[in-house]
Formats: sequence, C-alpha cells, structure tokens
Amino acid sequence: MKRFIILLCLMACQVSAQVSTTKPWAYWWWMGSAVTKEGIRQNLEEYAKAGFGGMHIIPIYGVKGEESRFLPFLSKEWLEMLDFTLQEAKKNNLGIDMTLGTGWPFGGKNVSPQDAAQAFKVHEQNGQYTLTFAPTNQKVKRAAPGGEGLVLDPFNKAAVERYLQTFKEAFGQKNYPVRAFYNDSYEVYGANWTASFFQRFKELRGYDLQQHLDVLAKDKAETPREKLIWGDYNETLSDILRDDFTRTWVGWSKQQGKITRNEAHGSPANILDLYAIADIPETEFFGSKPYDIPLSRIDPDYEEKRFGVPDALVVKLASSVAHVTGKKLVSSETATWLGNHFKVALSQVKPIIDESFIGGVNHIFYHGIPYSPPNEAFPGWLFYASTNFNQQSHFWEYLPELNKYITRCQEKLQNSKPDNDVLVYFPMYDLWQSVGTKAKTHAIDVHAIMKDGMLHSAFGDACKTLISNGYGFDFISDLQLKNSHITNKQLITQGKQAYKAIIVPPVQYLSLNTLVYLEKCKRAGIAVFFIDHLPHSTTGFHDWEKHQQAFQQLLPKFSNAISTDIVRSLQLANIRHENMAEAGLSFIRKKNANGTLYFVSNLGNKFHNGKIQLATTAEAISIYNPLQQKSGLIPFKRISPSLIEISIALDGGESLFIEALKQKPAKTNTYSFNKTGEILPLKGMWKVNFVKGEPFMPSAFQTDSLQSWVNLSDSTAQYFSGTAHYELRFSLEKSQIKNGYLDLGDVREMASVKLNGKDLGKYWSLPFRVPITADMLGINNKLEIEVTNLSANRARYLDKIGVNWKKFYDTNIVDIRYQPFNAAGWQPVPSGLLSTVKLFFDQ
Repeated sequence: MKRFIILLCLMACQVSAQVSTTKPWAYWWWMGSAVTKEGIRQNLEEYAKAGFGGMHIIPIYGVKGEESRFLPFLSKEWLEMLDFTLQEAKKNNLGIDMTLGTGWPFGGKNVSPQDAAQAFKVHEQNGQYTLTFAPTNQKVKRAAPGGEGLVLDPFNKAAVERYLQTFKEAFGQKNYPVRAFYNDSYEVYGANWTASFFQRFKELRGYDLQQHLDVLAKDKAETPREKLIWGDYNETLSDILRDDFTRTWVGWSKQQGKITRNEAHGSPANILDLYAIADIPETEFFGSKPYDIPLSRIDPDYEEKRFGVPDALVVKLASSVAHVTGKKLVSSETATWLGNHFKVALSQVKPIIDESFIGGVNHIFYHGIPYSPPNEAFPGWLFYASTNFNQQSHFWEYLPELNKYITRCQEKLQNSKPDNDVLVYFPMYDLWQSVGTKAKTHAIDVHAIMKDGMLHSAFGDACKTLISNGYGFDFISDLQLKNSHITNKQLITQGKQAYKAIIVPPVQYLSLNTLVYLEKCKRAGIAVFFIDHLPHSTTGFHDWEKHQQAFQQLLPKFSNAISTDIVRSLQLANIRHENMAEAGLSFIRKKNANGTLYFVSNLGNKFHNGKIQLATTAEAISIYNPLQQKSGLIPFKRISPSLIEISIALDGGESLFIEALKQKPAKTNTYSFNKTGEILPLKGMWKVNFVKGEPFMPSAFQTDSLQSWVNLSDSTAQYFSGTAHYELRFSLEKSQIKNGYLDLGDVREMASVKLNGKDLGKYWSLPFRVPITADMLGINNKLEIEVTNLSANRARYLDKIGVNWKKFYDTNIVDIRYQPFNAAGWQPVPSGLLSTVKLFFDQ
C-alpha cells in the first residue's frame, strides 16, 4: 500500500511539474456548475493567453434562468465535465485545483445530523451540572446544486472519513489529474464540541473534563483553576483540528495522489500547526489598504472598522510555516474585496501583490474568476465578492501585463530559500486561558487579527518593532520548536533553516516543555529573549502544582534574558538587520545559489533615492526591475566583511530585486537609475477621440487642460466605459533631446503609449512612468496615449435603466458593505488623463 501511495504522489508531482506555479492562478467559480464544453474550451484558451498558470474550481450557487444547465455536484455529468476540463487544461498547460466540496466549508447532502457540526450547552440544577450537545444546523455557504447540506463536524474523525468516502467513490473510477485538493478558511460557526470530546480530552489532557462542567458553564474564566481548564479545553480543540481533521483530509488526499492547499486561518487552533500539515499553506489578502504611495487610493466605502486592514504580518502566519518546515510554495487568496464591483484598478492590485511577496507569498491566486459563458452580455456572471479578473473585467486587456510581472517575481521567489535569523514564539496559551467570544472558542481570524485579534497586542507591537527596524523573522509554534534541533549555536528547524535568536513576546503562560527547550537553546548559545518579563505560569490543569514547581526552578536561568529594548538586545547579540526598513522601504531577504536575494518595494512616500546598507557579503551587486525587465550591476562600498552600501532610486509604488552575488559575473551590463534634471510640462492642445466602449460613444473634443472626461458637456461621457485616444504635438530644443521618462501623472486607469509612432508599451501601475531614450525624440514630436477607464460608469447606467443583470441565487450581488448592490446612485467615476503630462530629462 505504501508503494502505491508513493507512486500516486509521484504522479501528482509530475502533473505539478508540467504546469506553471510561477504564473498566477485564480479561484474559478462554477456558478451552478452550468458550464459547457464550448465555454470551458474557450475560457481556458483565453486564460492561458492571458498568462495564467492554473485555475481552482469551486462550484457555487447558480444563475436564475439557467436551471436546465445546472450539473449536480459529483453527478455523472459533472464528473464528465471535470474530465473534459482537465483535458483542455492540459492542452493549454494549465493546472487545475479543486475544493473538496462546493462553496465552503466542508459539508453537503451526505452529512447526517450526527456527522454535522455540534455545539454544547451546560445545564445547572441544584448545583449539579450536565452537558448536552446538538447540531448547529449550519448549512454550506454558497453551495452549488447537489452540494447543499449541513456543515461537517471538523472535530469528528469518523465523520470526516465518511465525508471523504463520497469523493473516493466518485473519483474511484478514474484518476482525475487534479493537482491539489483544497480546504477554505475555517468558517464553521458556533461549533465547539463533538460526540467523542470527553474521551479525546482525557486522552490528551490526562483528566476527566466531566468533573469540571461548572467551568464550561462560565462565560468568563476568573480563577487560576478556571483559566487552566479553559486552556486545556481550547488546546484540545486545537489538537483535534490538527490530528483528526487536517491530518485526515490531507492524508486522504495524498492517498489519492494529490497535493494539498489549506487555509488554516479562522480555526480555533494554533493555526501554525494546521498550516504545517498541508503541502501549500495558504493565506489571504482580504480588503482594502491605504498606502502612502502618491496618487494611491482606496474605495471610500470599505469599512475598516468591520473588516480591519490587511497586513504582511498576517501573511507571515502562513509563510513562516513554509519557511520553518521547508515548503517551497506559499499561496494567497488575493484581492478579495479590494474595492467595490467595477471599481478596482490594477494600480490598486500591484501594491497588495508586492506586500504579499514581502510577507513571503510566492504563489498568487486571484479572487477571482467567475465562469461566464463566452457570449454573455456585460457584466456576465459575477461572484458576490470582488475582484473580478475574468474577460468581462475592464482591465482584461491589461491583465497579461500584471500576470507577467507576477511571473517574473515568482520565478525568483520560488527559486530561493528564506534567510531570516529570528524566530518569534506564537503565544497561543495566553489566549487559550480564557473563554472565547464566539461559541466560547478563539478563532484566529485574519480579517480582524490586526484590529482586535492576536496582533492587536504587545505581541503585535513587538512584531511591528522588528519589521520597522529591519529584522527578518518567522513565527514558530511550541510543536515546531519541539521538532527542531540545535547545532553550532543555531536552531535548525524541520525545514533545515538556521536561526540565531528566539524571541518570546510578553506572555503570562508558557508550557513547561517549551521552557525546558528554550533553556536548552540558551545553554547552547542561541540568543533567547523574553520581552519585558518572564511568564509566571505553566499550562495544563493536570498535575499543575508539580509542573509549576519545575517551571519556577527554571525561571531564574532566564534572569539575564529579559529584554526591555528588543532592538538593543538583538544588536548586542550581533543579529543582522537591514537599515532600508528605517528608510521607509519594505523587503524580504532570501538566499539562492548566487548569493543573497532581496525583493524591495516602496509602499510609501518616505524614500526616493539614497544610500542603503545590505547586511550580507558580496563580490558584485545586481539590480533587476521586474516591471521594466531591466537589469545590470551597480557599484557598492564594502563597510565591513558582512555589510555593504549601495545607492538606489525607488519611488513610491516601485519595486526591484537586489542580488548580492558571491561571484562577479564575467560579462554583464551596468544598471543606471534615473537622475532627474530638467522637468518639462507638456503643454498644447490635446485631441481626444473615443475609440471603443459602451454604452455610448461620446463626441471627440480638444482641450489644453486635462481633466476627467465625465465632466464633458456631452452627458453620455459620464456613462462611458472604454478607451479614449489622446494626441499631443510638442516641440523640443536640440539640447533637450536626451534620455529620461514621461510621467503620465494621474491616469484613470490604464494607458498605452506611442511616441513618434513607436509603441512604448502598456502602463497600469503607479507611478505611471514611461522610459524614453534620446533616439525616440526629435525637434517635433507626436505623443499618443490610449486610456482605458473602469467599468463603474457603465454599471451606473445599467442600474439606472433597470437592466436585469443581477440574477443570481444565494447572495444576489452585494456591495462592499454587504448591502444589496445598486450602482444607480453612484457619482460618475473620474476617467482619462487627469493631470499634466511631464517629460523628465536625465541629468
């Protein structure tokens, strides 16, 4: 049997090797599974041409009026369509992943009430306590036809195995070459029990929880006994989710020859341990974020108080696990609710992609692409949550440019290894020694974790301090510490990564085993720091007094490990830091066969140009701009054997790779940064023609003052979505004919540029700068810019005249505030060139 499983896994690896993971993938929602062979074939061909690497099939609710085409999930017809899809995907070198179910979370018609998610209730009468439990009756969210039903009990291993048996029977007749099976973020609301919980608790914690039902009856843990017992209850939930749910479905998937992707976040568990079980830990970048990048903007309707602000720290929860355990890929559900429907620009997508890369992601999944029939009228079939990346999107013609940028970046990021020196202990026990606010559990929800969750704490503050001072770090759990070993004053983790320092944030509780291991690390010469104070208690109610005595005996050995200034402590321990963080730049440092690799992004407006230091050795420094595909060597100054200084220019919104090479290449070109001299605002009369778009074609116009075309006297322009052609003729002095760049200024939203008939490419990200060389210029010049706007104004028109495009079951399109969607009341969205175009000459 083992040989058979190994063979299946090797087959899965071969399938993975044939498709590209460096190209971006996308969630692919099959609405009602009302897909056709013609539609599948055409869609996959177009996705491949656009630069995608693969799709992730998620069957969901359907479209009204299309009921006759619905394919029930796992029916003979559905499986035939899956088989056809896989054949077509192979022809186009696309990979296919799929969810083990429809919508989310796991569940469906094969889940009985006994196998469904359960919740407990404690009853008290005359001082006697009893516990009962019953199904929560939660149904699968956004379920597809044939997938409706109760949500699975994730704490019941036998129920999980019965659930998976349905897929084994469906897939048993054929080895469908799906690359990976997937589990979405934990959204099992109210579940906190299972039929075997008392038994599992006694096995794991060593005592009978039934003797302490008075504690479970409480809504607040106040006494030491209550806190310890609640800690044991929460840790047991975590252990069961790890061993009985995650290991079970991942192990089953491996038996089928598939790799796995897992969104562990949202679970009432130590999510680091859950992420670690899957082949590809997956995080998500949910919501909108204000950046200080000039001209950057967010959707004003995004509710920060409700959803929080996404952050690279959240992404690190998944990437840290990959680093610590040696996994090559870290995926991310990307651009979920980045803005309202019809309002997301690619210039808003790039910063979150860059921040995801900095957080350790190297396998982007867009959220997402709803399957839409090829001939469906605008806006086609839409998923209830943005962002739409399919052919009906206003940025579809420019999407290949973003996809190529991601591919170039991920090629480097996937072919390098982490290079962090510091581990930060993930402090679950302090959270666990209390009653959770939702169903008495503690869900590690990435949506709110920065706002009111774990990272809104002294722990989060410590992490932010490390980032702002340029220290590369990964999170680590108790179990992952236990699975590490010590060599030559370094902690070597399961993934063979070496770390020189371990930081424990301010905590009250720590397990005795972890304290013992940290003392061993400290004794071996690894820098161990406790921020502000030592913990005061070990964990676990069973034999607590005995364990606490041993705990207290160990604490004095850490008396010199307390740090009230963690940055100073790391400096004294000679731990590397990168001063570019203090300059306002964000980065991730990695290592490859050539040396040390940095991906650097300017997500603000503090840094523009200047000197930065790299905490590494080098014989040469190479720069690569993945947007412009420009590369070369730059000079450097050696400050010390392990510290070098370079000068770079990087404005807000820009990114680049810096590679510190172990050997100087025999031949290569020199990389030069722009050094701005004269700035020439381009003045004159712009001729503007509308060349393609809907629902009307506004009249051509001329202007010497660029502004939004929605302000034109032609009232049809306020509803126009499409492309306008701008033309300007300008003259230069002979002395001005030299290298430089065009700054297009405030572009809404994408631009294709020609200068004197020469195509200079497509521009879609901030800053909108077009490199030019002297040979492109003359005394007399013609500049042509084709600008494509958002589709928001067209959506306004559809809703104003009452077009029935909102025809979906379940959540029939909501806006970013989860209210029924209606664009009729929107103000016209600014479109076109909104500011003076300028020509910047090099010095």
